[in-house]
Amino acid sequence: MIRLVLADMDGTLLPKGGENVSYRTIKAVRALLDAGVRFGPATGRQAYELDRRFFGARDCYGTAIAANGKRVYVDGELRREILVERSVLERLYGLLSTVPNAFLVVETADNGGGTRPWYCVTARAGDAAWFGRNVGFKAEACDELPDEDAISAEIACAGSDEQYEELLARARELVPECEFATSQVHWCDVMPQGINKGYGLKVLLDELGISLDEVVFFGDADNDLPLMELIPNSVAMANATPAAAAAARWHVGDVADEGAAVALEEIARAVGAGETPAFMRGDACPTPAAVAGDDPDDEGEYEDDATAEAIRALLAQHLGNA
Repeated sequence: MIRLVLADMDGTLLPKGGENVSYRTIKAVRALLDAGVRFGPATGRQAYELDRRFFGARDCYGTAIAANGKRVYVDGELRREILVERSVLERLYGLLSTVPNAFLVVETADNGGGTRPWYCVTARAGDAAWFGRNVGFKAEACDELPDEDAISAEIACAGSDEQYEELLARARELVPECEFATSQVHWCDVMPQGINKGYGLKVLLDELGISLDEVVFFGDADNDLPLMELIPNSVAMANATPAAAAAARWHVGDVADEGAAVALEEIARAVGAGETPAFMRGDACPTPAAVAGDDPDDEGEYEDDATAEAIRALLAQHLGNA
């Protein structure tokens, strides 16, 4: 029996570059709720961002795993919060302040309404503004770490792919107690070891009294793997990374074709009829190999090559104008 549906945002419910989920998605979520199934986003985004993405439809995101598991909400109430340790920020600051075109991004914990900027420490103003526009946050370049508690930290790199990969390797050595997950091109989420979407799931299940086999999760990216590895009924979008596609048990349509909304509608219908959703019976579903690609060594990093190349082109243009 399905009692809880969780879904990633970017690349799953929200197309790359999209500002809001579709009206169809909101209707599908409400159909789930009417069928007695809880729904919640499982995302790196904060709750205040979800309000805008869902047009203020709080019933669609009151239960959520936010900030990549560092915040867990049930019916609009914050039930768990994990902050980024100061020593982690200081070590990353020391590293990134010596690397051209790279910087540390810090969001303070008291930014509940999303009105405060994210601090781009040691960033050039143009680089900070570029990532702010393309990732979607209010950016402010500064020279020193803010003397405040932080709910999130990210590494941004406006350089080459090679520089970005080398930088992450150095960061992993310097801060072994943290996990590093690339969620967008040259943008890496820094999380305390073991604190990820999977950790948020465990908190949420304890709060709700729901078991893993009663959960369905939709995702598309490598930072969704902790959930896909835990949840038996994990679902990958057609635009998923090869790793996410291979990890998922089920597969649905592309985010551009509202694949998640269609699947949510089917879950609501099937629950009401006492049936198994069609895509969970394997009906008209591609095989994992077909979704993941033919090359087992191609691990991929982003949701699709076209998106990655477009963002790289924008980065190159930005660097050329800097």
